[in-house]
Amino acid sequence: MTTIAHWLIPCLRQVQVLKQTNRLSHALLITGADGVGQEQLAREMVKDLMCESNQAAACKECHSCQLMRADTHPDFRVLDGEAASIKVDQVRLLVRQINQKPQVGQNKVVLITHAQAMNVNAANAVLKALEEPADRTYFVLTSSQSTSLLPTIRSRCLLVNVPTPTVDDVKDWLLQYPEHQELSSLFWLTTQPFRLLSIQQQGKTKMYAALPDQLSAMLTGSGSISEMLKGIDSNNIDDFCNGLAAILHQCICHSTGAPLDEALQAIYATLMARQGIQLLMLRYQSLQKLKSDLKKTNLNPIMQLTHELNQW
Repeated sequence: MTTIAHWLIPCLRQVQVLKQTNRLSHALLITGADGVGQEQLAREMVKDLMCESNQAAACKECHSCQLMRADTHPDFRVLDGEAASIKVDQVRLLVRQINQKPQVGQNKVVLITHAQAMNVNAANAVLKALEEPADRTYFVLTSSQSTSLLPTIRSRCLLVNVPTPTVDDVKDWLLQYPEHQELSSLFWLTTQPFRLLSIQQQGKTKMYAALPDQLSAMLTGSGSISEMLKGIDSNNIDDFCNGLAAILHQCICHSTGAPLDEALQAIYATLMARQGIQLLMLRYQSLQKLKSDLKKTNLNPIMQLTHELNQW
């Protein structure tokens, strides 16, 4: 069973104390770097809020706790902005639902994850709900880009800032997973623990793990671009570009003195000999532009990426 990450516990305790002393705001905004555990912390807080006991933490025994464990609580609503933008019609439907009396327990809770994905109209609808909250209703928002939210939304929420764990903290926490070694091998891509877990759960670990060796082979001539792009299509090209961008970013940072993952040492030496830091930065900018263009146009993604890699 996955245990809550220890760097999340102080934030959870803070909210539990406020709940038990009846000083908790009706709206919470959980912020932090992408992948540090905002959504996981929010889920724990929601369990506490839905519990029918007067305890600070969820009792895990009452009817509401049982429904939460089964993911069938009728007074708990979720809007998730990870995959797509949150639209105003979704918010309006949700507000109509929470304006009704609780069906089971005392409280109703709305969880909006990746709240930065709300479009303007949706954000305004949420703001109105925060300004005129229904009785015994809590809003819990999470965001890795809280500054992109309406200032008026931020001002009406209790801000909970999740700290970024150290690399050693992440390594220790990953030990509970059988795949901890292959996850740790992707620290050149990200050291954010829940992003690593998401990559593993989506079956993308092998693609990322193979990328440094594939790129090194392409750069030295022992491999080709076509071999490197085998298996890449419109469904995973954005992930592939993210991996390339991470490698370039790590190399650029290393040129200013930052440490570099052992898996990228040979790539760095080759790229610096070929490109130099200025051209390396241009390649990074060009790759970011390509990622943006591929989302907006009907360009052939493999042809465009092949053209980009030919310039490396």
